[in-house]
Amino acid sequence: MEEDKENPGALRARWTQFAALGLVMIGLAPFLMLAGALLWGLDVGDQIAFFVPFIIVPWVAAFLVWRFGTWAKIVAIVVALAGLATLFWTAFGLAYPSSFFDFVPGLLVIPGAIIAIVGSIAAMVANRRGHLVAGREGGERRAIGIVVAVVGVLAVVSAVLSVSSRSNVTTTDAAVQVEMKSFEFDQTSYSAPGGASVGVRNEDPFAHTFTIDELGIDIHLGPGDGVVVDLPAQAGTYVLYCTLHTSDPQNPTSDDMAATFTVG
Repeated sequence: MEEDKENPGALRARWTQFAALGLVMIGLAPFLMLAGALLWGLDVGDQIAFFVPFIIVPWVAAFLVWRFGTWAKIVAIVVALAGLATLFWTAFGLAYPSSFFDFVPGLLVIPGAIIAIVGSIAAMVANRRGHLVAGREGGERRAIGIVVAVVGVLAVVSAVLSVSSRSNVTTTDAAVQVEMKSFEFDQTSYSAPGGASVGVRNEDPFAHTFTIDELGIDIHLGPGDGVVVDLPAQAGTYVLYCTLHTSDPQNPTSDDMAATFTVG
C-alpha cells in the first residue's frame, strides 16, 4: 500500500488533515439527521439502509486519507463527489436556522465535499513535491481552525434558535387536530366545516409546512411548533401537504407527506 513519501510513520503530506476534515463533515451530516430521528422516536427502519453507508463510507475514507498516500486521496475525491451528488438536498436546510437537524447538515455536506476534494488535490501535489509535515502547520492549521469555528458557532446559534423560537401555542381547543410525525400526517384525510379552527403540531425534530394551495394556506412549523389555522368558508376537497417533503402535490404518492382535507 502506498503511503506518503520519506517517513510514512511520522510525516504526512500537507493538507491531508484538511481533506480528512471534509470527509468527516460529510459523514456527520447523515449521522446528525439519523440521531435526531432516533432521539425523537421516529420510525427510521426504511431509512437506515440509505443513511448508514453515507455515514460509514466518508469516515472510512477519512481514515484512509490520514493513513495512506495518493490512492487514498483519489478515493476521497470519489467519495466526496458521491456524497455531494446524493446529499446535495441537505443544502435546502440552510433556509431553516431555527431547525437544528435541518440547518446543521446543510452546513456540512457541500462545504465538506469541497474541502475534501480541494484538500485531497492539494495533498497529492504536496506529496509529489515532498512537502511532508508531522502535524498541522501554517495555512492548513488556520483553514481547519476557521472551518471548525464557523461550523461550531453556527451550530450553536441554530441550537439556541431551535429552542428559543419554538411556539407555545395551545392547539387542543381547535375543532380539528393535525399532527405531523415521522414525516407523515397522523391521518390520510381530514374534514372540517368552513370557518373552523385546525390545531396543527409538528412532533418531528425537522421543519415541515402545513400547506393547502387552493385555500391560500402555507404555514411553516419548526420542530415542536404548534399553530391554530382558521379555515376559510370555501367548500371542497383539497390536497394538504408539506412543501419540504412532497415532490408533486398535484399527484402525491405514498412516499410524499400529503393528505386530503375536506372543507364544508
